[in-house]
Amino acid sequence: MLWRPCRMPTKTSRGWPCFQNMLHYMKRKRASCTALQFSEKLLLLFDDECSQLRETSICLFKDLMEAVVWCDRRRMKTKVRRGLLPLFFHMSDQSPSVAKVSRKALAVVAKILEWEELRHVICPHQTQRITECLLEQDRSRAEGYCHQSLPYLKDAQAPLREAAVRFIGLAARPLRDQSKEKLAEMCSALQSLQEDSDLSIRSLAAQTVLSLSSPRVQPRA
Repeated sequence: MLWRPCRMPTKTSRGWPCFQNMLHYMKRKRASCTALQFSEKLLLLFDDECSQLRETSICLFKDLMEAVVWCDRRRMKTKVRRGLLPLFFHMSDQSPSVAKVSRKALAVVAKILEWEELRHVICPHQTQRITECLLEQDRSRAEGYCHQSLPYLKDAQAPLREAAVRFIGLAARPLRDQSKEKLAEMCSALQSLQEDSDLSIRSLAAQTVLSLSSPRVQPRA
């Protein structure tokens, strides 16, 4: 049976207590397998056009992670990595409540992954340091991070598009030495923003393309 996104209960709806009870039951019964599967479905809702649905899915994702992390930490680490960038970008969400819960959820993910430095820069919302922390923790994932960021260049929210441009500007730097083809793909995606409705984003994208396309300056011996 195929899973389809459905309307999620909000904290003020009658359905929310059911989810809370489910979390309590899962915590007692250590039903980590079910939680891991459900977390995958929640990730699909992080970018929903409805801010209330975004907030609810992210909040539930956070609660699930906290409830079952000790049951299966290894598998949980694999799952939560997929939520790193969506949560990071939604820290810039135009909805204050979504931005707030995204910050809290990202802190939980950092705790599960045992990335202490990342936890310390989340609360002050140091965007560039968060990006640097993500890349420093696993440089081999830079290309994957870039590809995961591409859909956000077309997001309806200007702050998320801007965050994606800035992230790609840092994450794509290693591609100058690793893969000219992949770098060209990133630059092409950024160039598509030359007709963006936001002037500042158009300018930022152009500057980022220029920076990535410029020859790397080799340090003097």
